[in-house]
Amino acid sequence: MSPSTLPDRVRLPGFELDLRTGELLNNGRRQLLQDQPFQVLKMLLERPGEMVTREELQRRLWPADTFVDFDHGLNKAVGKLRDALSEPGQTCNLIETLPRRGYRFVGSVEPAGKPDAESSPEIPADAQSLISEVPAPAVAGHRARWFALGVAVIVLLLLVVLLIANPANVRGRLFGGGAPIRSIAVLQLRNLSGSPDQDYFAEGFTDELTTNLARISSLRVVSVTSSRQYKDPPGGLPQIARELNVDAVVEGSVVRDGNRVRITTQLIDARTDTHLWAQSYERDSGEVLEVQDSIALDVAAQVRAKLTPGEQQAFDARRTVSPKAYDAYLRGRNELGKQRGDALLKGAQFFQQAIDAEPQYAPAYAGLADAYSLLANYSVMTPGEAFPQAKAAARKALELDPASAEAHTALGYVKHHYDWDFAGAQAEFSRSLELNPSNPLAHLRYAEFLSSEGRHDEAIREVRLAHDLSPLSLVIRSNIGRLLYYARRYDESIAETQKVLDLDPNRAYAHIFLATSYEEKGDCPAAIDEMKKAVVLIGRGDGPGLAHAYAKCGRQAEARRILAAVEQPSDNGWLECFWIAGVRAQLGEKDRAFYWLDKAVQSRDFFLVFANVSPYMDPLRADPRFEALVKKIGIVR
Repeated sequence: MSPSTLPDRVRLPGFELDLRTGELLNNGRRQLLQDQPFQVLKMLLERPGEMVTREELQRRLWPADTFVDFDHGLNKAVGKLRDALSEPGQTCNLIETLPRRGYRFVGSVEPAGKPDAESSPEIPADAQSLISEVPAPAVAGHRARWFALGVAVIVLLLLVVLLIANPANVRGRLFGGGAPIRSIAVLQLRNLSGSPDQDYFAEGFTDELTTNLARISSLRVVSVTSSRQYKDPPGGLPQIARELNVDAVVEGSVVRDGNRVRITTQLIDARTDTHLWAQSYERDSGEVLEVQDSIALDVAAQVRAKLTPGEQQAFDARRTVSPKAYDAYLRGRNELGKQRGDALLKGAQFFQQAIDAEPQYAPAYAGLADAYSLLANYSVMTPGEAFPQAKAAARKALELDPASAEAHTALGYVKHHYDWDFAGAQAEFSRSLELNPSNPLAHLRYAEFLSSEGRHDEAIREVRLAHDLSPLSLVIRSNIGRLLYYARRYDESIAETQKVLDLDPNRAYAHIFLATSYEEKGDCPAAIDEMKKAVVLIGRGDGPGLAHAYAKCGRQAEARRILAAVEQPSDNGWLECFWIAGVRAQLGEKDRAFYWLDKAVQSRDFFLVFANVSPYMDPLRADPRFEALVKKIGIVR
């Protein structure tokens, strides 16, 4: 509609607007809009369903010779308008934000008739006085009073039942809404593209949306790794809210058709299973990052989350990516999530494809850094091969995007495990958590760093924070057990690790963590049994973990038999120097142990940073050579 065709009164979903007076009516409630929110609404109603740009709004609201903070003023005006267009206890779903570009009115707009007060005949004042003077007819007798009392009791009981059952959020409508929403989980978006081959896209988009929401520090956002199993929640949203410890969930679907993507999302108060907001977004594949920003900002507006100036600036920065690069990036993240050596190699290849398609795409470099670091962790590549490439990729990501929390985490990991730059690692992890306090991986990596420094209480507190943000992640829960082991809290470590194996008996590293605690408790049969289970699951033959268990339990011949094999380089030249040194130390062969520790220093062994806290090194601690070793690494004892 043009300004000239807008009628004097229009009907919006749930509201009527008088364009002559600027009054908004809703269920008998009348409110007068302030001038700037009214002008914004008027412009949006002139072109319903179309984007009105921020520049157009600026020209209408602020003439060229007006000197104001336009962005702040417009955001404030739109916020007041959204408040006015909200039902009591609900949030506004009539205005869609298109980040950095403008706004769109997404509801119906229809002409409205005259208000009832104008269409009804006016009652003369003298007639009104006559009406007020007519006495009410007397109700005869005792029965009428008892009847009225009975009706009142029934109405009261019905009201109590309604408040308890709370259909359609009646409590929120009557009393102005429930408790504020401070925590959110993004459930796995359903793939409605008609092909299982697109599952990776739906899962990857969900991951990225979760990361985007986690940039808002006033919201606690639970990791999608945890909520992925709630793709079809069997127990209802209130149960999900309890299990994930969140107030609300975002759920929806993804349809990908050629170069077009349609995302449908809705926000639900999971505590009461109450629908709060829904919106659909359809864009070209190249605008998918803008969709993520739109959803994050709209969800933030619905829950009234406060954005810091830095967060607002980050959302205002225009982000684009070619469809080919984004597709390869999501495939790479999908491979990393499988946590297998072959998948990590494929993941690195996909990230490189994304970089080749778009050399300025910072997330692809951060993903590549993660891939190379994990290749060293999983012994697929030597630290000398993997970590320099991880470091270069992380630095490039930060050159392109200094606010990339993922890149800061990746660089901190390199500085910790390869550079032995403990002060630098501390700074990188701190910056990452400052940028994204809801990132469970950053909390986990920082916890490992704290543990290696012997700051056990801080480490366990940090890894439990990671668990709170990803309460169903078995990787994080396994590492709770590992860090409790380093803290010499063996009973707690056993209890935590056993919980992991109760949920997934095939997690090899959980069996290893359980075995090492059993060793320190002196339960040799259980330690050896758990190590044997890990050997079968890993599938690489007997390793130094089983050799150490045998040595700890006095079965030295069997320990040496395994050592004869594991001290030979693997096909990729990898040697588990740190763990071999631990076995030699347990056998009482200190010179051989320090020989292997020297080789660990030369190869920058991934696990060497834990030398100061690992029980494997206990037989060597009194030797002056051990003191020299930890100083060389840079650990302060």
